[in-house]
This record gives sequence, structure tokens and C-alpha cells, in this order.
Amino acid sequence: MTTQTLDTIASEQLDLQLDIVEDRLRQDYEGVEVHTLVERERHRFDAARIHAFVPILVERAVREFLREPAGKHRR
Repeated sequence: MTTQTLDTIASEQLDLQLDIVEDRLRQDYEGVEVHTLVERERHRFDAARIHAFVPILVERAVREFLREPAGKHRR
């Protein structure tokens, strides 16, 4: 029997969770190409040892980026 931790389960479902985040962002920011933003933020966590919180961190970062005036986008 294989023992799975919460993070193992979260890592296995990361793509699904990020798809849900992307759908939610698409609904809230119609007309904005959010996929690129989600992928960019996701890659910031590629080396993370724990993935359980990656979806919420990605969503928060993308929302913060989209709230900034266009001229202040620094990433």
C-alpha cells in the first residue's frame, strides 16, 4: 500500500486545480488572456517542495497583477 500525503495528492491534482483557477479568472476578467499569466505565476513555484498552496498563490498573484494600472505592470 502506498502512503500519500496531502501534498502528494495536491501535486497530482495541480493541473486540475490550476484549470479551475484559470476558469474563475476568465469569468472575472472577460476579454483578458489569463492563461499566460497563470502559467507565468505557476512556474515561479516549479522548485517548491510543497504544492498544496500553489493554486491560491497563483490566483492571488494574477489578480494583483490585473488590478495594477497597465503602466505599472512590472513582470
